[in-house]
Amino acid sequence: MSVPSASRHLYKQYVRIAAKWPKDANKAPERDFANFLSKEVERQFKQAPPPSSTAICEKRLQALDQLLNNEIKKKYPNEYTSGVFGMRLEDLQMASSEENRKQMGLKPKESIFKKMFRAVVPEKKKA
Repeated sequence: MSVPSASRHLYKQYVRIAAKWPKDANKAPERDFANFLSKEVERQFKQAPPPSSTAICEKRLQALDQLLNNEIKKKYPNEYTSGVFGMRLEDLQMASSEENRKQMGLKPKESIFKKMFRAVVPEKKKA
């Protein structure tokens, strides 16, 4: 199966952005957006029909590029030093770290899609 040139170009652009996306040292790989983005790019472009329309893919690519390059932050700078809870960024990062989640007894949650899929297609029982 040959992949159209436009899809191949989009795939390369998505892979480039996913590779540049910073990893979050405070989060486990399954909670890190950079890891999710890489896996999702592979999953979407490995499908037999190309994902969505080319125009939608290009808009999403542009949005990711703007986020990666902090274009909105540069265009609209602010002086905020704390978030809605009055905590600094460093404190929020620490609060959402894997270590703190374990201390609070928070376990990884199963996504709603996995729950729905499991309800429709039950797991095979081990022999």
